[in-house]
Amino acid sequence: MTGPADNAEVRRTNMALVMRALAALSPCSRTDIRAATGLVSGTVSSIVDDLVARGLVVETGETASSGGRGRPRRVLLLDPSRVAVAIVQLTAQEIVAEVRDLAGEPVWHERRAHAIRSGEPGDVVGTIAEAINAARAAAASLPSAWEAAIVVAVPAPVVAGATIGSAIEFGIGRTELREALTARLDRPGDPIIMNDGRLGALAEHGDRDPEAPPHAMAYLKGDSGIGGGLVVDGELYLGSHLMAGECGHICVDLAGPACECGARGCLTQYLGLDAIVRAAGLTGFASDSDRESVLEALVGRLEEHDARAEAALETAASALAAAIGTMSNYTDLDLVVLGGFLPRLEPWLRPAVERLIETRARHIPEFNPRVENALHSDDASRIGAWMLGRQAVLRAPDEVPVLDVSARP
Repeated sequence: MTGPADNAEVRRTNMALVMRALAALSPCSRTDIRAATGLVSGTVSSIVDDLVARGLVVETGETASSGGRGRPRRVLLLDPSRVAVAIVQLTAQEIVAEVRDLAGEPVWHERRAHAIRSGEPGDVVGTIAEAINAARAAAASLPSAWEAAIVVAVPAPVVAGATIGSAIEFGIGRTELREALTARLDRPGDPIIMNDGRLGALAEHGDRDPEAPPHAMAYLKGDSGIGGGLVVDGELYLGSHLMAGECGHICVDLAGPACECGARGCLTQYLGLDAIVRAAGLTGFASDSDRESVLEALVGRLEEHDARAEAALETAASALAAAIGTMSNYTDLDLVVLGGFLPRLEPWLRPAVERLIETRARHIPEFNPRVENALHSDDASRIGAWMLGRQAVLRAPDEVPVLDVSARP
């Protein structure tokens, strides 16, 4: 026998099924939803009516029919304005806050340089909290918008979604962030805190060919160091402590230089922009404050065949190839995406990677991933943050409250 709790769970599951179908098919009809979900007509109609009441779906006066046959069908559309995702991205140079709707469109955006002092975790907390409050205030001002999530992207490992393990770019060690942020919010909220590389991985995977999505994809983001993430079957793989994907700390040389993570010879010690700048002998630049100038100067020297710059890139490329080989061996990746500044240096990085792949292909051709440049630039983490908020709505649309008729625009 089934009880009220079982019936409620079935209803919740079916509502999520219909919501995902609508997201994939909109504009569509109830008949389209029935065909996509396999649910009976009465269930689909009841759930659609519920989603309309929650403001997630609009049933237009337009009609659609199949080849002009049968009864006209009313058209269903998702209403992207019903949902708002508050997003904050912290980088070494600036703080970015924005609000995106259910369709991923930025409806509010603010970007500014921050004044975080090295070794001051309170500055990090205060800067992020201020940006969250600004984004939430902007979201609250939108007619009928419901806050689906608050997502914070940081350039550091985040333990269990709550604690910065170490933020090298800000000179701080282990810092409890979630509790400190919550205490500074203007109103109660539950921010999702995630490494920016993980969010970038989600964004990159989401824009790959939906007909042939990669089964296992690694994303490497070039920054002062190297971050990244791993996506398996369309979902971020986060591991036991929500930290999986720290590709910058893959060891490529046990006898290599000491890394601030406590190990030696990590990938970031060779492929991170700070490391490349030092090895190339570029002086007078601070990669954390003048990134574009650094890259322009570096590319200029490479194009002029400067010996020291070429040697730095050869070392970086060898380290990248070693890391890709390690990741591929252990996870059987089918795609590696290079993001951040790495696509700018791709002509000098790719030869070493291709040599590795060609050599391995002589033995097991299937054991080699494709290597592609990222589709997004500095907005990848924010797109991934929006995708997390969107996923929350698609998986649990019943969490969205019924819309007060008087609040409709």
